[in-house]
Amino acid sequence: MRFARFFVFISAFTLAALSPGGALAQSALAGNVGLLNGQAQASGPNAPAHALAKGDPVYGGDIVETGAASYAMIRFTDQGSVLLRPNSRFQIEKYKYSAGAASAAAPAPREALAPLQAATAATEPDSTFFRLLKGGLRAVSGLVAHADYSHYLMSTPVATMGIRGTDYELAMCEESCQGDPVVTQAVPAGKSLQGAVVSGVNQGQIVVTSFTGNSVTLSAGQAVITLADGSQYLLGALPAFLTTDADAVVVEGGVAAGGATAASAAAGGSVLVGAGVTAGIAALIGVVVGSSSNNNGTATSTSTSTAH
Repeated sequence: MRFARFFVFISAFTLAALSPGGALAQSALAGNVGLLNGQAQASGPNAPAHALAKGDPVYGGDIVETGAASYAMIRFTDQGSVLLRPNSRFQIEKYKYSAGAASAAAPAPREALAPLQAATAATEPDSTFFRLLKGGLRAVSGLVAHADYSHYLMSTPVATMGIRGTDYELAMCEESCQGDPVVTQAVPAGKSLQGAVVSGVNQGQIVVTSFTGNSVTLSAGQAVITLADGSQYLLGALPAFLTTDADAVVVEGGVAAGGATAASAAAGGSVLVGAGVTAGIAALIGVVVGSSSNNNGTATSTSTSTAH
């Protein structure tokens, strides 16, 4: 009986490893470190933790972590980007972009494809599934999301973000958040901010869904906080902590204010981009949010809880 159970376990493990969602399938190139200020490291299914440098590749399944006062921007092969804030932990949970794999002159996957994976990789749809485990980030969606919004997802411990062609902010509610007046004025007294997540939009739209099924749609300039109990509260503006901790575009040896200066600095590759400069971000990231973005709506909610 014990042998039978062990055989079932091993069989299930083997099939998971060979399947498109298994560890081997997560070894394909996802992108590279486009910008780095400070220290960052990555670890993955087929690689131990290792320090990152500008230009280093990152792969599906990797977990990328930034140090104190450190920022790292990942440029994905589908032209999307993620800027990680200090003390952040971010997982490329699943990444597949067939056009990028076919055209990019990039490092080969860490391991050869297993036979079953090779047979299914061609028919598996492109997808980008990410997970913020700690800290915060700013993200601009790439070509996978623009082709099919349902194939892009950003998850956190308490909520998931679906997008509509978007440039958005996402951060765990830590010390700076818990003292931000925009946050404290929106959340009823007695509600805990521990474990909460703040989501905000710079361009486009996102749909923020809590683990309890509550849902809020945000357009440009709007933000929501999702508490650990699943309740959600619209904020009056983007909280200051999302913009003031890195409001400038910092270049080695100086500070630029964004726009053309930021774009020029980005070409040199020695840039730290702040969350408060939309034009500078767009130039640095190298992706213009597409015309599919919807920037003229107001926040709408579906089964949104405001009290528990």
